[in-house]
Amino acid sequence: MSVSFGLGVNLSASQKLTPQMQQAIRLLALSNLELEQEVQLKLDSNPLLERTDLDDDYDEHDTPESLSLDDWTQNNWQTKTTTSSDDGFGDESYGDSFEKLSQSEMDADATDSNWDNVYAPDVDYDGDFSVHAKSDDDNHQDFLGATESTVQDHVRWQMNFKHLSQSEKLIADYLIDAMDEMGYIRLDIEELHRNLSLMASFYQWQEQHEISHAHIMTVLQSIQECSPTGVGARNLAECLRLQLNELIKDNPDLPFAGEAYMVLSATSHLENNNIKALMQATELNVEEIKGAMALIRQLDPEPASTFYRENNTHNEVVEIPDVLVIALDQQGGVYTKKSLADTSDTSAWRVMLNPDVLPNLKINQEYASLIKKGDESPDNVYLKEHLTDARLFIRSIEERNQNLLKVASSIVRRQQGFFEEGEQAMTPMTLKDIAIEVGLHESTVSRLTTNKTMLTPKGLFSLKYFFSSSVGSEDGDVSSTAISAKIREMIQAENPKKPLSDATITKHLENEGVSISRRTVTKYREMMGIPSSTLRKQKL
Repeated sequence: MSVSFGLGVNLSASQKLTPQMQQAIRLLALSNLELEQEVQLKLDSNPLLERTDLDDDYDEHDTPESLSLDDWTQNNWQTKTTTSSDDGFGDESYGDSFEKLSQSEMDADATDSNWDNVYAPDVDYDGDFSVHAKSDDDNHQDFLGATESTVQDHVRWQMNFKHLSQSEKLIADYLIDAMDEMGYIRLDIEELHRNLSLMASFYQWQEQHEISHAHIMTVLQSIQECSPTGVGARNLAECLRLQLNELIKDNPDLPFAGEAYMVLSATSHLENNNIKALMQATELNVEEIKGAMALIRQLDPEPASTFYRENNTHNEVVEIPDVLVIALDQQGGVYTKKSLADTSDTSAWRVMLNPDVLPNLKINQEYASLIKKGDESPDNVYLKEHLTDARLFIRSIEERNQNLLKVASSIVRRQQGFFEEGEQAMTPMTLKDIAIEVGLHESTVSRLTTNKTMLTPKGLFSLKYFFSSSVGSEDGDVSSTAISAKIREMIQAENPKKPLSDATITKHLENEGVSISRRTVTKYREMMGIPSSTLRKQKL
């Protein structure tokens, strides 16, 4: 066996993404909040980048309520664009590649000339969809009312008025922290006892001998005495029983109260809507079961939801739209905004980016003017590198927003039926369809539609919402979203005593020319959170 060594040359081609290109790709998928955070980080790290103030150039009240026909394209379609001013690349046609970002030579011959690079979106939008920038006074008012009370905070505040020992406070805090969004405490008492006993032993509390099952139950009952009634329950039956107890305190002669307690003792049959099994388990007749269930329906299975509704403090995330869509009507060669309540027979749709979430950036003139041509000193190199980084960052954001606008416009163009008639008029649409139309790669469209929302006359929707698979029909392909809407409409109109089975829904859809299997109907129904016909049936 012989071993030999040699040298060889092998040529291969590979594509590598520069840090600037990676940055541009990453910006595509960011939500407006994440983009703002990214911009702030860049502003903190790059002195050549700064925000520009548009207050002197733009007054939201100057926006006209009507536009002449000359302001619109020949096909009654207007896309509001965002461009840079005086930057040398505002008029380019943005494609899917990021080759422009690798052109680092654009700053190689930096001189101490005027570097007036500004990314300031052209804001000109109508008042119905405005998300107005707030003044300092507005922000101050928001700050004063920014603290929202959760149901846990509300219960903890009530527990402060009870005389609790150190160990009781520990147990109460542990239980309250474990409370879910419905107000339930779904903890195993045995496991809780072990955890608390271990904690008491670790901290060598003098009262550790007091932590027992009975002690935990006492604290739990104290929590269950708090409002809203039913909070702190460990399961549905206990939650309803607590509320039933409260009703009886106010009305000791409440009809069917005893029968309601008996029905709650067989909750599994109640949840499954098995009236026959419920009658056998409780030995009640039909009239008694009917009266008990009528009383139980007055109770709230989610006490925390009631608290949030009454106090308007539900910590829901308020989404700020990335894209605005406005319906327009043509009258005598002039386009005017339509009423939000009427989007039928719309003459045109105006699609624009939300100016309130677009970053307004420019090059810092003071620092840029210090750059000297041919100077290789550390300070000058530092300024040149950061100038290049700032220009590329501005360009990346502009390209992101230009492509987002193109994708959003394409979505609205394809889904005009939805905006006029609703979900049932939704057409099948895939990422590939949009990618081909706007000339981008499918992965780019996917990133652009991630974490982005569109405010329309029909409401606020994620851009991903408008994409759906197709189902065959006699009139062509139908969107799965439209099929789901048809199924929901059928179920809402059904006779509660004779609910539609999945097989029956399938036949109705086939009569309308939609070819779909029963299994698919079941899948769509379950995705909408609608129970089966057996559980929907009203038996009493």
